[in-house]
Amino acid sequence: MELSEIQKLLKNIQKEYKIYAPVQDGKEFFVQKIDDLKQVEYSGQIPLNSWKHLLVPPCEKLFDFDKNFERPKSEYPKICAWNMTIQDLKALGLFDVVFENDPYYQERRQNILVCGLSVGEPDKENYSEYLRFSYRLKEDVLEHLTFDLFFEKSKKGRASWQAGNFEVYSGSEKGRKFLEIHKIKDYNHVQFAGYIPEEGPSQDMINKEKLIRESINHKLWDELDKICIACGKCSLVCPTCFCFDTEDESQEKSISRKRVWGSCFYPEFTQMAGGANYTDTPKKKLRFWYEHKFIRIPAEYKMPGCVSCGRCSKVCPVGIDIIENFNRLKKGQE
Repeated sequence: MELSEIQKLLKNIQKEYKIYAPVQDGKEFFVQKIDDLKQVEYSGQIPLNSWKHLLVPPCEKLFDFDKNFERPKSEYPKICAWNMTIQDLKALGLFDVVFENDPYYQERRQNILVCGLSVGEPDKENYSEYLRFSYRLKEDVLEHLTFDLFFEKSKKGRASWQAGNFEVYSGSEKGRKFLEIHKIKDYNHVQFAGYIPEEGPSQDMINKEKLIRESINHKLWDELDKICIACGKCSLVCPTCFCFDTEDESQEKSISRKRVWGSCFYPEFTQMAGGANYTDTPKKKLRFWYEHKFIRIPAEYKMPGCVSCGRCSKVCPVGIDIIENFNRLKKGQE
C-alpha cells in the first residue's frame, strides 16, 4: 500500500474520528490533535509526550455527591490514535490491563481507533538514531499487542518515509471491517495471542528486576540523590505511569470527586497522617519509581513497566539517563 493510499484512508477516518498523531515542532515530535492531515509524520519518531492523556485525562470528574452518588453523563468522542509506535502500543496494553475494570477508561477506550506504525530497519548510517527512536518489527511482536490497524514500512525506499510501500495489518474486528468498508483487500489479519509471549516474560524484564532488587546499596542512588530535583517530569511523560490522586471539590449543594494525575515524586504522594513520609528524599523517590517499573508491575501483571521509549531521559532537567543508570548497575554487579 502506497503512502498516498494511506493518507486517503486517513482522510476517510477523519470524517468519523478526531485525529491525534505525532507532529514535528522544531526538533521534537508531539502528539496533538490534527486538523490538516499534511502535518502527520510517518517517520516513526517517538513523540516527546505520550498518548496516555487520551486514555486517562489529567483531570476527570468521577461523580457528584448530594444525597446519592451520581456519575456525570459523558459522551466520549471518537478518537483515532494514528501512528503509535510499538513502544506506545506496549504501554497501551499495560493500561488496558491495569484499568480493565474501570468503566470510565473502558468507555473511552471503546471509542478509540488505534493505528500503529513501524518504519522497519533503517540504513546503517542512521542505525544509532533508529535504536533510540524506533523499533524493528519482529515476527511475533504484533500478536502480543492490541491495535486496530498497523502499517509497516516495507524494505524498499527506506531512505525517506515519503517513498516506498507499507504492509497493512488488522488487529481487531473493528480494524478488519474498517478496511473492508473502504475496499482495502491487501492486508493481513493478526490474531491477538495475549500480552505475554508463549515462552513467558522476556529475559530482559527478568534481568532488570534482578538488578533493581540487588542494587539497593549501590552508590548510584546516593549520586542521583544529590542531583535529582524531584520535579516529576519523568513520570508525567512516561507512557506507563498511571498513578493518580482523588480530589474532592465542594459545590453549593454537593461535592464533586475528581481523578487527577499524580506522581510519586511529589511531596504529598506518600505522606501519611501525622506527617510521616517514606519517600522524603530524592533517593527514596527514585528507588520507589524504579521498583514500581521493574519489580512491582512485572510481579503483578507479568508485563514490563518500562517500554524503553527514552522519554524520561529526554525531559530530565539534570540529565539523569535511565540507560546509563542500568549500565552502571550492571557494572556494579560484574
